[in-house]
Amino acid sequence: MKHEAILAAASWSPRDPRVDVDFDVLVHCEAGDIDAQIVNLSSDGFRLQTSGPLQVGWEVTLEAARQFPVKALICWACGQEAGGVFAEPVAL
Repeated sequence: MKHEAILAAASWSPRDPRVDVDFDVLVHCEAGDIDAQIVNLSSDGFRLQTSGPLQVGWEVTLEAARQFPVKALICWACGQEAGGVFAEPVAL
């Protein structure tokens, strides 16, 4: 994936500005399908509120209504919240 350097503790580059949103998504992951809402978004990443816990390092697919599924990597997780980066930048 494009952002494997994050897990390898490589240097951080500035991220694009994030926009507050409220999109329902289905997260396909190792634990199965988890309902979630994207609460902020940039072309490179996102923050989720989930109905179930996600794990750092999981490769997931986010599926939203009327959008193609998007592959991503979970970079942080805390309870019912998680954040990640897209495998490829997305158009907002």
